[in-house]
Amino acid sequence: MNPPNLRRADLMAGCLLLVGCASSPAGNEPAAPAPEPVGSPTAPPAEGEGRGPAVTYRPVRNAAYTMVRHDSLSLQYPDGATQAQVRDRTAHLHLTVGEAGAPDAYAVTIVLDSLVALENGAPVPLDSVASSRGTRWTGTLTRSGELSALTADRSSTLGDEVGSRLRLLFPSLPAEGAREGLTWTDTTQYQVVADAFQGTEQAVITYRAAEPAGESSGGSQEVIALQGTGSYTRSGTRSQGDQELQMTASGSRESVHRLGLDGVLVSGQGNESGKMEISVPALGQTVPVVQAGSYSITAAGSGN
Repeated sequence: MNPPNLRRADLMAGCLLLVGCASSPAGNEPAAPAPEPVGSPTAPPAEGEGRGPAVTYRPVRNAAYTMVRHDSLSLQYPDGATQAQVRDRTAHLHLTVGEAGAPDAYAVTIVLDSLVALENGAPVPLDSVASSRGTRWTGTLTRSGELSALTADRSSTLGDEVGSRLRLLFPSLPAEGAREGLTWTDTTQYQVVADAFQGTEQAVITYRAAEPAGESSGGSQEVIALQGTGSYTRSGTRSQGDQELQMTASGSRESVHRLGLDGVLVSGQGNESGKMEISVPALGQTVPVVQAGSYSITAAGSGN
């Protein structure tokens, strides 16, 4: 049997790649599956007394967004030692939602214009960033925010990671549209690339539509605020050398998205916290991880 310190060092080497693998050039990892909802195919029903106009998603052309994501991990070892990892991403995107020729469906195109990626405060190598720049995702969207599989025109470590977050641009809406005072619960399962693992995530989020507090980020633009609270579970695997690493995670989420009455996202922000376990079955080793993340989405305007 390996000495405890050696066993810990073996597992730490694997866990270090939670940050390090994001710096690997494209092609070193298998292509990630596109995020695809496989839960309920219908929009969730709403409860409560609604007020004001019903908001649903509408076509928009060449809308620019900046999505900022911050994640931190604290790996906890049996001897009391900890290992901190911090990941920061700033993605600049363009979004077009257009008619798809099918009832209640729009064609969606999202392009990654540029990306700034930091690991523990240090820039990710430029070749990894360059391989993700220009990635184009296409899919379909319903008026209530049900997003189909997003198909990427290329695969890269950083691009696949960004692709897993694009659903944040489309919070769920009830079938008849979001109106102030309504609440609804969305249960969705989809594939993700998160913390260097490819896997499946399920989220249960309850939304409440309300009048935004204070002045909206759109200035005089009329908006509706979607306040979300809920939970998530996640599982996945990845290989390092000849070892398989397994991951399970769960936690809670909160968010606020602001939609214009024209059905176009104005801004969004949210945070999550939870616990994760990373195990190496072949070695019988497991490390608990405390994780936290936050994001913000801001609209930079739209083209004509």
